[in-house]
Amino acid sequence: MSTPSPSPRPRSGKAKLVGVAVAVVLGAVIIGTAVQTLRARPQVVREPAVSAIERFGIGRAADPRLPAPPIELVALDGSKVSLAAARGQVVFVNFWATWCPPCRDEMPSMVALGEELAARYPGRFKMIAVTVDEDLAVVRSFFAAPPFSGPPGALSIVQDTDQAVTKAYYAQARGFTPDLKFPETYIVDKAGRLVAYVVGPRDWSDPAARAFLEALIRS
Repeated sequence: MSTPSPSPRPRSGKAKLVGVAVAVVLGAVIIGTAVQTLRARPQVVREPAVSAIERFGIGRAADPRLPAPPIELVALDGSKVSLAAARGQVVFVNFWATWCPPCRDEMPSMVALGEELAARYPGRFKMIAVTVDEDLAVVRSFFAAPPFSGPPGALSIVQDTDQAVTKAYYAQARGFTPDLKFPETYIVDKAGRLVAYVVGPRDWSDPAARAFLEALIRS
């Protein structure tokens, strides 16, 4: 006669409590580990969208509703250059000097942009380079050298020896008068208003510069 197999011993109440306690502890450990992992993971910070024009560094003038300060200056060839005569055109006004290395560095790409836009939009775009050099002979020598081999036809080069025009533009764009540093560029719209400015040198072959100016020209 075979002996019946012993049945499993029923768990006592104490054993059940121990099992529940172990489960609670394990759950707490898992949750704590997950929290620590999330804390340790680098947080992704979403930067606000920045346009190519903003990255290029074109800033909005303090009050773009105001007319730009007048320009009535003498060019290299002795002619008078007037901002008022350019009404209806987008005018690019660059303040520079031959003794300023960043000014010299940006001039080739600036001239190339001016020639391109003047050819594409005849009578609708004008570029003016306002030098604060005291001696125009130095300016002529600068443009006589490569890569220019003479004053660029699409660029009006004028002289502001007392820097009165320069100070007027720097102050109006910001709403206060800063220390004068070169180069800086100012954009006047077709209505003659000073709408934007750029501090420091730029590579004017950047598509963002062309896009900004073309939008003003076409508006």
